Amino acid sequence: MKKSILVYTFLPIFCFGQFITAQERTDESLSRDDSIALLRKELLLLKERYDKEIFRLDSLLQELHTTMESKEKEAEFQKLLDQANQLASKEKEEKVDLSKKFHSGTRTQQGLNPNISLGGDFFGAYSSSNHKYISEPGDMSYGNNGFFLREAEVALVAPLDPFTRGKTFFSITKNDISIEEAYMEWLNLPLNINLKTGIFYAEFGPLNRYHDHALPQFDRPRALTNLFSNSGLGGFGMAANFLLPKILFADATSFDISVINGGNDVSFDSNRKAGMLFICQFKNYYDLSRNSYFEFRLSGVTGTNDLYTNNRSYIGSLGLIYKWTPVGREKYRTFDWKTEIVYSYREEASGYVQSKGFYSSFQNKLSARFWLGGRIGYSELPDDNQQYEWDYTFCFDFWQSEFVFTRFQYQYNWRNRVNWEIIPTGMLPHDHSFIIQVCWAMGPHKHEAY
Repeated sequence: MKKSILVYTFLPIFCFGQFITAQERTDESLSRDDSIALLRKELLLLKERYDKEIFRLDSLLQELHTTMESKEKEAEFQKLLDQANQLASKEKEEKVDLSKKFHSGTRTQQGLNPNISLGGDFFGAYSSSNHKYISEPGDMSYGNNGFFLREAEVALVAPLDPFTRGKTFFSITKNDISIEEAYMEWLNLPLNINLKTGIFYAEFGPLNRYHDHALPQFDRPRALTNLFSNSGLGGFGMAANFLLPKILFADATSFDISVINGGNDVSFDSNRKAGMLFICQFKNYYDLSRNSYFEFRLSGVTGTNDLYTNNRSYIGSLGLIYKWTPVGREKYRTFDWKTEIVYSYREEASGYVQSKGFYSSFQNKLSARFWLGGRIGYSELPDDNQQYEWDYTFCFDFWQSEFVFTRFQYQYNWRNRVNWEIIPTGMLPHDHSFIIQVCWAMGPHKHEAY
């Protein structure tokens, strides 16, 4: 009984204790889950804030990197700009220094030296005629049936100051040393004027200014040789060139006038007492396209042909030039055509003599090294228009470089001229001639045209 009472007494107490313990355990379990959930939530919030901070820091770093690159570029650009300004200032200082040095007379020896060149013009020639007038070198012939050094030319060219330029050309042959040209030019004077004084070839027609080594064929056309000899039209004197307003739709117009002591006893007396030669030339230039141009020249010269009678000669010329040079291909293709018509009016004691002549010449550049050329010409003698001659020329040029070229030329001359050495029985013979010409140049003065 007592046992039952104890059981019934302590059993409820024990059950209530177990209930209280279970309840406490349940509450503790629930509190731990809430804490874990809360911690997890806070961790997520921290991670989100961390990600935002990382993104913000990345943006700041990128912006900083961009700013640094921009500043580096600006610094590099400023450095280059400073260097360019320094170079410009240096060039300006050098120009000022050069000007000061020139005006003070303290130029170095190297600065005083002119450009010096040496050119050689050698040829071998064969003619089917052995006549002395045709084969012996002289005023009318360079020589045939042998080898000859036509000329060794020494050239000295230099600017004298910003307004003047000097040029001198010495001609050296086997038997003689002479001054071919020696003159000074005043350039770009007011009113578009250039002046020249010294000994020079005058501006007359397309070829008169050419030196022998620069001619399109080996020799000068007979129409010019019979009027001025192989020496050309030139002498001691003064010349002026005027750039005029454009006339007759030209792209450029100029006028040249020369007064010289000249003559070679062909058309004009060479004696200084015979007086001056007066020469003028009017020139119009036209650009036909990017690749070609056309030019015409009207020239005239007058002077005394006989010192004792004071008779005068008047010679006029119409020169035509056409040149085609394709842009970008000028190294390989060029076509150059020159034609000149001359007319001579000569006063004689018995009256006057009118004579005429012409030549037409071409050069065709086939490639970088090879040229093909030809010429036809007719000429009446200035003192006897019943005597005349024709010349037909064909040549082939090989340019080894701009300093060396070799020319092969064939020429046929048909003559109706009296042989003055064996008058009255003889006439000058017709002849075929073959020429091999070799030209070379040492220095800056090459075989350019004028």
